[in-house]
Amino acid sequence: MTERQKRFVDELLLLKMRNATQAAINAGYSKKTAYSIASENLKKPEIQDYLAKRKKELEEELRQALFFDALEAREVMEEILKKPEAMDKDKLTAARDFLDRAGFGPVQRQEVTLSESKWFKDG
Repeated sequence: MTERQKRFVDELLLLKMRNATQAAINAGYSKKTAYSIASENLKKPEIQDYLAKRKKELEEELRQALFFDALEAREVMEEILKKPEAMDKDKLTAARDFLDRAGFGPVQRQEVTLSESKWFKDG
């Protein structure tokens, strides 16, 4: 796989997979051939493999970042809960959010309405 093909994949990911032609242009391919090159590149197994690998790497980076953000958010909620001068409504909101994130949130209720159909008519 060439460096330009790798740049194509990285550009495609930067564009959130929305415009392969623009990714090809950004990677250094000619504007005249960008559409066909992008189409060809996306059919190549080695590029598909690299794309899948890069997606997994980005997913892991995001997971790591969110993990530390979640720890920080938990610390903030704990501070609010422990502050004697915090208002009760703020403590309740923090406690509710804390429990919800821990999987102890309220059961979500959903209303279901059935409409009359030929299968349920009498006669």
